[in-house]
Amino acid sequence: MLINACVGGEVQTSTDVRPEITVETIREDINGERVRVPAADGASESRSWRFERNEPKEIEIIEKQLAGDTAIITINMRTSKAPRAEKPRKLSGRLRLHYKLETGWMLRQWEIVRIDNLSFAYEKQ
Repeated sequence: MLINACVGGEVQTSTDVRPEITVETIREDINGERVRVPAADGASESRSWRFERNEPKEIEIIEKQLAGDTAIITINMRTSKAPRAEKPRKLSGRLRLHYKLETGWMLRQWEIVRIDNLSFAYEKQ
């Protein structure tokens, strides 16, 4: 069954509706994703960072570009590994998230397909 909605004088079916990408959805979507991260001082080697669900994440959306079933979102992000971790680290900087809208039988949702590191770097604590 299709549900119609009137938007700005146009009739749209439920398949035309795209979920909004918000700070909250980014905070959830980025969990489990990996990105290569250099040291802020440039002296240490870069590392692969995997975003974990239990990490604190401060996210600010800088720019959104939506085109059909793709979206590019630039964010400022700050996160850290727990201070009691073996090697505690603070990370901050800009990331560019590439999303693709996936359509299932009853659900449409955005999924991250690539992350570009623009200035995201780590500092040892």
